[in-house]
Amino acid sequence: MPNFRFILEKGPQHRILAGEEALLDSVAEGSEPVLRFVIFDPTAVLLGYHQSAEQEVNLERVRERGWDVGRRPTGGGTIIMGPDQLGWEIYSESSLLGGSVESAIKRSADAVISTLSRFGIKANFRPKNDVEINGRKISGLGAFSVGKYISVTGTILVDFDVQAMVDTLKLSTEKMKDKVSRDFRERITWLNRELDSRVPMEEVIREARSAFQESLGVELHDEKYLPREEENIRELELKYRSQEWVFGLRKTLEGEDVRQGEIKLPGGLFRVQVKLAGKGLIQSVLITGDFFVEPRRSIYDLEARLKWSRVEDLRREVSDWFQGVKFLGVDRDQFIQFLEGLVK
Repeated sequence: MPNFRFILEKGPQHRILAGEEALLDSVAEGSEPVLRFVIFDPTAVLLGYHQSAEQEVNLERVRERGWDVGRRPTGGGTIIMGPDQLGWEIYSESSLLGGSVESAIKRSADAVISTLSRFGIKANFRPKNDVEINGRKISGLGAFSVGKYISVTGTILVDFDVQAMVDTLKLSTEKMKDKVSRDFRERITWLNRELDSRVPMEEVIREARSAFQESLGVELHDEKYLPREEENIRELELKYRSQEWVFGLRKTLEGEDVRQGEIKLPGGLFRVQVKLAGKGLIQSVLITGDFFVEPRRSIYDLEARLKWSRVEDLRREVSDWFQGVKFLGVDRDQFIQFLEGLVK
């Protein structure tokens, strides 16, 4: 039975997110696999790696609440994490979690389902990355990898303020239709709501720790960060609290003849901006959204391919790019047709 280190961390978003990167690097360098539970304090609005802050977050409302804004190193959508939400993270060789991103997410979701069952709640996995109770989401999952090593991260909503989510996130009409219907309460749920009582976070942590150990088939032992991990986290904190990382990484395009559109595919919601420089010439492209793609930075490669390209070359460039990536839940031809519609 594999040994995993168990770490519990409570703190601000920049330290927790720095730990995500540092722990995956450490495991890739030979340290033991890790299961880490995290609690964000103060509350933070967390962008997915490929999202634009300006498109997703009502920054004025967030500042009024005294919340942080951060950007995760994983794909997926914007989430709110605070003292009433339990975050969990696994860092391991991918072979210990089934050998692929999809299997790692499914194995991890099984651990969340097992946790909920200990409270008498029946839940199920909904591809591509949700755990649901009677059609309502209680946990979202994400993953990113470095070579043969993988990080899987997710949440368990112990309690949740739906109105705060509505007030602080910018929700497109299409996303509202798909994810919330008329009322967020019909799409999202949380542990205390399902039980009609308040469960102490300490109890959730205890039950989740046991459930993850059993579901993953590992032996957990309590640990602190290794000295080199602690040093790396301190250095990475500068990155994760920087304006450039949070707001500058996916900055919206400006200027004349910027065309934009969005499309909802099984793999996520895509917001695309295309800036044209004269007839038939693409100057730049920005592709943002709550999707997952491997390798993680390959979306930058696609944007670079399309920069200063001819409109008639778009289909060939995107088709060539698709051959070297794993774009979860995205049909190549449908994605290309969407892009072609923006530049015609």
